[in-house]
Amino acid sequence: MFSQAKHAPRTPAELLITNATVWPVATAEPIPNGRVLIRDGRIVRVGKFQSLAAYELDAGGGLVMPGLIQGHVHLAQTLFRGLAEDLPLLTWLRRYIWPLEAAHDSDSLYASALLGCAELLRGGVTAFLSMETTRHTGAVFAAAEQSGLMGSIGHCLMDETGNYPPLAVPLDDALADCDLLLDKLRGHDRLRLAIAPRFALSCAPDLLREAAAFAREHKLRLHTHASEQEQEVRLVKKLTGRGNIEFLHEIGLTGPDVALAHCVHATRAEWELLAATQTSVLHCPTTNLKLGSGLAPIPELLARGINIALGSDGAACNNRLDLFQEMRLAALLQKPVRGPEAMPAATVVRLATEGGARALGWEAEMGTLEEGKRANLIIVSPDRLHVAPSTQPAANLVFAHEPGDVELTMVNGEIVYRDGQFQHFDLPQVLALAREERAKLLRRAGLAA
Repeated sequence: MFSQAKHAPRTPAELLITNATVWPVATAEPIPNGRVLIRDGRIVRVGKFQSLAAYELDAGGGLVMPGLIQGHVHLAQTLFRGLAEDLPLLTWLRRYIWPLEAAHDSDSLYASALLGCAELLRGGVTAFLSMETTRHTGAVFAAAEQSGLMGSIGHCLMDETGNYPPLAVPLDDALADCDLLLDKLRGHDRLRLAIAPRFALSCAPDLLREAAAFAREHKLRLHTHASEQEQEVRLVKKLTGRGNIEFLHEIGLTGPDVALAHCVHATRAEWELLAATQTSVLHCPTTNLKLGSGLAPIPELLARGINIALGSDGAACNNRLDLFQEMRLAALLQKPVRGPEAMPAATVVRLATEGGARALGWEAEMGTLEEGKRANLIIVSPDRLHVAPSTQPAANLVFAHEPGDVELTMVNGEIVYRDGQFQHFDLPQVLALAREERAKLLRRAGLAA
């Protein structure tokens, strides 16, 4: 697809992208025959202008836009793909997911995360917010570091409240693990730690309070699940006397530094709490369908000014880490209930870019193509049978494009994926490692065929 005036290195100090339809997303209209000038990993200029650069990349008429941002993913679960089908949430967790997570060692977790990172890069994702498991989170950081992605990686917290001892870790030990991770990450430019208590049914109130205090002391994101299914909401009500999000609010787990996954069964009063506290909601439409959770009231939340990001959740409950699929479903699912004008395509693209950036606390760094922001961008080919002859970028992205249409993924000005090739690893080796570690994992979990 591409041609270059000069052979550019993978991370050129200065790069000019030409011959593109440029959609900054910050502006309503794409720019035909646009250009993007990048210098030292940052965007210098976007639009129609004449300029020279050390290296030039001809986009071949492709769409240049901000990289997609994966708002909720469990990289620890990529090896579980296809193992836990057709089950409700709590049964799914206890019968399969928690035993498999407990069986992870650092090698299998690394293989799972690297496979997930490869799928994200291929699908145009440049940054993500994750929740991992209660041990070996350093292995996920190692995989993300190797991949070139940006990410806020959640160390999962669970205690005896969840009645699953193999994943329970005393709070002092869990926070000590977080301290060690923070020491290793000090000054890291691309990766951050998030604090991720799993959900209200697996964490004592004191754990939730202290986790929130620790996160705020260290200026970290808080990431948890809330009101995914009706059974979950009923159990939280029985235990606390409060609605799920109301309980989290009273205990300190709402605010502009908090991202709550799902919120399918939030009450109207809780919508107002989310809005008043500027808490982000992470919308995962495929998972909400697959686990039979329901339809999150996204248009109502958006109408209240609540920030929404899109996520795939984990491969164990999706089975694809594909934000194009999530954009399509996020738009289509609302229309039979709220009318065909609900969730316009341009709005949905913003959830997958700007909304994700705000959920990660990186809105000043990414989510749009603007001067001074990191050069986190993708090039999407319009020359696909399932897209032609449309020239409407928003409609194409939401309703027609798929991950294979992504020709280039750039993070911090570095080309990390291009024309089917990954820059930092060999895909056949990643796939072979995943198969090997999955077989070992299943044996440890007692689930081997």
